[in-house]
Amino acid sequence: MGKVSRPGPGFLPFGLALILSALSIALIAKSWKREEQSVPFWPERGWVRPLLGVGIFLLYAVLLPLLGFILTTFFFLICWMWVIERIRWATILPISIGVTAVLYLIFSYFLEVPLPAGFLS
Repeated sequence: MGKVSRPGPGFLPFGLALILSALSIALIAKSWKREEQSVPFWPERGWVRPLLGVGIFLLYAVLLPLLGFILTTFFFLICWMWVIERIRWATILPISIGVTAVLYLIFSYFLEVPLPAGFLS
């Protein structure tokens, strides 16, 4: 794990585990102090959007090798913002194009990560 002056590979996970443990204990202590009425975890039909989000992520993972990074990411962002976030189309298209371009530049050129090209290769 190392020392504070010379951290080893386990230093960051250990520090994050300590912070997470402290926050968990604080949350448990806070819940013991007050008595509230129980509310349902999911409001009526509140589970639909998270389930759609999982489906969109799974579709992204399946289509990534087939369509490639650029097309799959572009369509993923469109689907996510339209179905989950419910943003206007005038906002969706420029954001999808911009985020896809920036992610492609970061991973492909700066980090030199080989991205799937799909049928475009």
